[in-house]
Order: sequence, then C-alpha cells, then structure tokens
Amino acid sequence: MLMQGGSTSYHTGERKGLGQLLRKALSQPAKIPLAVRTELFTLKVLAEEGMPDYLLQFLGGIGDELLLTAVAREIKRRNPKAKIWQVSHSPGVLENNPDYARVFSWDYLPLRFSNLLNGRRVRLRYTEFQVPSEVETPPQRHIIAELCYRAGIRGEVAIRPYLFLTADEEARGRLAPRQIVVHCVGERAHETYMANKVWPKPYYDEMLSLLRNRKGFTREYQIIQVGTQRDPPLPGVLDLRGRTTLRETAAILRNADAFIGGSGLLSHMARAVDCRAVVIYGGREHSYQSGYTCNENLNSLVDCAPCWRWNTCEWDRKCLTRISPQMVVEALDRVLARRNEPLMVDSVTL
Repeated sequence: MLMQGGSTSYHTGERKGLGQLLRKALSQPAKIPLAVRTELFTLKVLAEEGMPDYLLQFLGGIGDELLLTAVAREIKRRNPKAKIWQVSHSPGVLENNPDYARVFSWDYLPLRFSNLLNGRRVRLRYTEFQVPSEVETPPQRHIIAELCYRAGIRGEVAIRPYLFLTADEEARGRLAPRQIVVHCVGERAHETYMANKVWPKPYYDEMLSLLRNRKGFTREYQIIQVGTQRDPPLPGVLDLRGRTTLRETAAILRNADAFIGGSGLLSHMARAVDCRAVVIYGGREHSYQSGYTCNENLNSLVDCAPCWRWNTCEWDRKCLTRISPQMVVEALDRVLARRNEPLMVDSVTL
C-alpha cells in the first residue's frame, strides 16, 4: 500500500505571527541548541510552505538523487494531489520536475533531521552495507524497483528516472549535427568513486583510436568528453570536463546519438533524457540491477560478479579488462543503428 500523507494549512494571520516569532528566535542562533534550531527552522518553512505529504531523501550521490524522481513519479501516478518535497545537494537535476511541489537546496538540510517531519519523511536506499563504503548487499530487484518498494509503492512501476529541460536548455545542448558523449572517470574524481566500476583509461584511448580510424567517422560525429576536471583528458575530443553544469550536461546528452561510459550518474542521466547508451558494467554490478534494456549493457559474467564491492578486488578487476575496446565499438554500432527508434521503457510489478 502506498504510504499516505495528509496536509496542513495555516491561517494567514497565524502564519504571519508565527513567522515573526521564529525570525526573532532565529536572530540569535548561537544561544539556541542545535536540536531546537532545527525544529525552529522547520517551523518557519512549514509556516511558509505548508506541510508536505512526502519528504523523499537518499544519503548518496547525485545519481541516487536522480533515481528518486522515479519514486516521485510513481507516487504522483497513484495520488496526483500528493505534495512531494526533496532536499537535495544537487537541486538542479530536479528543476522543472512537475512531480515535486518543492525542491530544496542543501541550505535546507535541517529538514532532513527535523522531528516535525518524521511522519512525512521517506528515507530510501536500495542496498545495505556489509562493510561501510566498501561492500554492499547485492539488491534482488532493480534498484529503482527497490526504492519504490521501500517507499510503499505497489503495482506496476516504470524503470526509468526523469529530468526535465527547458526548450532553451535543450537547444543549447546541440553542439554538432551529430554528437557522441563519452565519460572516462578519473581516480578519486568524486566522493562516491568506485574503482570496481572504472574501465581503464588506456581502453578508452584505444576505443577512440578505432573510431577515428574509420573512414569519415570524425567528419560525421563530434565526440564530446564530459565530467570533472579530475577526470583524465581523452585524445581527439571536444573537451568539456569541468566546463558544464549538470543541466548543461543533460542537454548535451539529450542531443546526443549515444553516451559511452560506466554505470553511474551519467548513465542514469542519459536515460532520464532519452539518450541511448553503451554502458560498460563489468562485474561490480550488472545491468539487471541498475541498467535499462534500451541500452547496450556490457556485463562480465565472471564467477565473482556481481560483487557490489567499491574498490577491493582479488582478481585484478578482470570483469572490466575482459571488455575490449572493440566490444565497445561494436556496441556503439548497435546503438547508432537504433538512433531513430524510441527508447523502450522497462516496467516491473511490485
């Protein structure tokens, strides 16, 4: 059964009086204990915004924040009047999403801890740690399905996230008549870095060399590298590392014929904007757990996979090195052959 929430309204006069009281109390924060400040801050927000039906939260990476859009969509499908909030360290990925009544930045972090919202807060994750930040319990269903299940959603759910661009944003993401986006993750390039997800940089170099050696390929396609400045540069590409916002990256993906990279934020973002992808999984996780069947998913079916380890491996990450540059090029060919077809939406019944 879907978790139920109510709503609270405030009389205009009561709201004004409460707001004045809270502003006065919060004007001297050093004199107020943290727990009390948290509740006072929350009261002020509730006085201005009313009470949500759901406060979705996931203490994870940006990709996890994006995955919660699938939960919001399924809640709204079942209850169109539901008032959904999310406090996000990356609110840009949720901007313009009609399923949310309010998206808050990290400035509103106290909302995540306020006792006043305990009845509306939906804390979500799709795995449990066996060893903190190193070994997770492999999920038994797709991670989006697991998030929906833990949110109390039952019935059919769509296995995809959502990201909404404006027409102007989408237009600015067209950098060439035909474009392919590549992401090569650098060592410790972000907080949730997992070495067991990273296809080696020399393999990317060789893959690009194979493409450049094809007659006419570089004239037909502009290859665009996105990511952070800590990611290693790739040869012969339009280098946009560290030069785009998340939404600008999403717009570039929206206009791309394909995305090439590992499982993570950008593979989920590509699906959210309907960009088909070649996803280099290896064996840390497998595509039935976190991928989309509209893509070309390169899994390694080694005995130890899927291990759901972050960095440790006794087998020299053979699951990744067994995926050759030629295999990626062939997968890209299959993606490009379907570039004019709509992406199939997976679904499961909970």
